[in-house]
Amino acid sequence: MNYSMDKYETMLDEISSEVPVIETDLENLTGYTGLYRNGRLYLDRNRKLSEKIVVLAEEYAHHKLTAGNIIDYRSPGAWKEEWKARRYAIEKIVSLDDLLNCALNDCHSKLECAEYLDVTPDFIEEALTHYHSKFGSSHYHRNYQFFFDEDSISIRSIRHSG
Repeated sequence: MNYSMDKYETMLDEISSEVPVIETDLENLTGYTGLYRNGRLYLDRNRKLSEKIVVLAEEYAHHKLTAGNIIDYRSPGAWKEEWKARRYAIEKIVSLDDLLNCALNDCHSKLECAEYLDVTPDFIEEALTHYHSKFGSSHYHRNYQFFFDEDSISIRSIRHSG
């Protein structure tokens, strides 16, 4: 069963209570699938739901975190601002608890996790890279040990002796 619509609608309701979200033919008009401008989020209405979830989270992160015009990636701070927003989006929609649920539900590859979490495989790969950069190849969370690489995640339950 695909929960993308529920996940997207829930995110959209939550975010649009704080900042207007406008769905339009954005990519045809601008070449972008999402933009944050003048206190509004713009999304391309023609994307798949899994893509809209990712773009909505990232553009919301720009609303929360970034300052100035960062569309020109040649400017010195643009990539830094872009990655700051991307990391925020990752932690918002692919948390360690989400990755734990993937592993506990026998989803180990990035494709399986993407389908389970209703995001794109590329976004899962970025999430794994982010958590690998943040924690290294192994991290302990909720009595589990996570093992990260760019293509997969595995977990091992930690047994406490007592």
